[in-house]
Amino acid sequence: MNKLIYYFKYVGVFLIIELLVTFITSLLNLLGLNSGITTIILLIINLALFFTLSYINAFKMHKKGLIEGLTLGLIFIVLMILIKVALFNNGIHISTFIYYIILVIASILGGMVGVNKKSK
Repeated sequence: MNKLIYYFKYVGVFLIIELLVTFITSLLNLLGLNSGITTIILLIINLALFFTLSYINAFKMHKKGLIEGLTLGLIFIVLMILIKVALFNNGIHISTFIYYIILVIASILGGMVGVNKKSK
């Protein structure tokens, strides 16, 4: 139960940052910025977010960085899929699936780096 609450903290931080990033990229689209550029910005921010949250999680846990990164990444991906299906009512295409795999890999790398970082 304690670990479940621990993961909910990361889910809360993830949702808040995702809402903020979505709002900012939507404003950029309304201001006339090319949607391709905002998509790249969103990808970079999501990669950094997945990496950073998994890094912090594994650094605090001090064990099994690969498993912790994978677990947290999959939780975020499931949440993203549920939101996408609920709000937009469309399926997952191969490009979306590849996008999610890249995000999970970033999460796994963040977990591996975080667990191997020595605390001073």
